[in-house]
Amino acid sequence: MRSTPLIMGALAVAATSALVGAGGAAHAGEPTTTRERGIVVECTGTVHGRSIYASLYENDTYANVLQVLIGDDEHQVGGSREDRDGFLERGQVTASVKVDGTRARITGTARRVGDRLPVHDEYDDAGQHITATGFHRSLDTDLRLTWRGRSVPLDCDTAFAYRLSVTKESTVE
Repeated sequence: MRSTPLIMGALAVAATSALVGAGGAAHAGEPTTTRERGIVVECTGTVHGRSIYASLYENDTYANVLQVLIGDDEHQVGGSREDRDGFLERGQVTASVKVDGTRARITGTARRVGDRLPVHDEYDDAGQHITATGFHRSLDTDLRLTWRGRSVPLDCDTAFAYRLSVTKESTVE
């Protein structure tokens, strides 16, 4: 795998905080802590001569989000959606979203591999000091995207599962 543990940890924290808006800001002096677990799977590939970016994000506290973008610049089409149940179950990945009027389907397998790696990150965002501590573990994926009659492999080198304790504390009075 090309990613370092620090980069993967930062991705987990960034992915976790990307959907945090629903939680609202903590009041001064009242930190809040959540336990969060999920997956971050970002993939690339090519279909019909066009680049693919696909992201499957699961967070058991906030949301599960699928995003698929196909093409570049002004010729890009895409779709995204939330799914209450997520996309990975017992090692099997199943996800779909409409892209330019046609269903884009991601299927295959993902399994945890290797050791759990410790993660600790602190940063300020949107008036909050956020501390995330926990673990992540690499995911070995074998995924394909099917769109407009063609099925192509996806490269998801940086995929990982995470378990974090996330504490948010207001930085404003």
